[in-house]
Amino acid sequence: MSKDKDERSKRSHLRLVVNNAEMRSARPSAPEQEFVPLEELIANRDAFRSAFYRGMGRLQTKGYQSLERFLAGRGAPYGIDPVHGKVMVLPAGHLSPESLEYGSPQDEVLLSISEDAGGTGLCFSLEMILPYFSEDDQVMEEALLFAPVLQYGALFLEENPHDGMLDLIYRLAVPLYPPVLTARLAERMFSIFSFELKETFLTLSDYPE
Repeated sequence: MSKDKDERSKRSHLRLVVNNAEMRSARPSAPEQEFVPLEELIANRDAFRSAFYRGMGRLQTKGYQSLERFLAGRGAPYGIDPVHGKVMVLPAGHLSPESLEYGSPQDEVLLSISEDAGGTGLCFSLEMILPYFSEDDQVMEEALLFAPVLQYGALFLEENPHDGMLDLIYRLAVPLYPPVLTARLAERMFSIFSFELKETFLTLSDYPE
């Protein structure tokens, strides 16, 4: 057992992902969908807005419009993606300075307002693929166990559809009851997201190679 572990540690360890957003992004969600760079989503958000809201329910529309007002008020460089799950996208560095230190400017935060699991309301979530990877699934599983236990958000592993490797993902989500997103709630979510990401980055930076 220890010999196998020693051999694995020689060939594989947890590494940082740099400058490969297209391969490691949560977008696109299907092979036939073309990847749209974050810069393009930001530059063309006014053009994408009509397609983004088309067919969306009233409460979900109201929630996203509140989110847009909040982001605009913060001067956030957000993008609108009407194709890959209808999400709003932020550069991770806007919410977490540590993501620039440990990751790259291409790292993204996905913001979504969707129907909750029970189908009785809406859920507001922030999600980011953390900039760490290994070709060895067991290394990724051990990294998840090594990462901190967070008070509000959750860390989990998910297979990336582009290359079949496991992604380490952080997600913070809260139900909206009544289904209205307020600026105070969004500000609190962003604050928690930033703090818990910092804790995660600092812990994983000490992950043993």
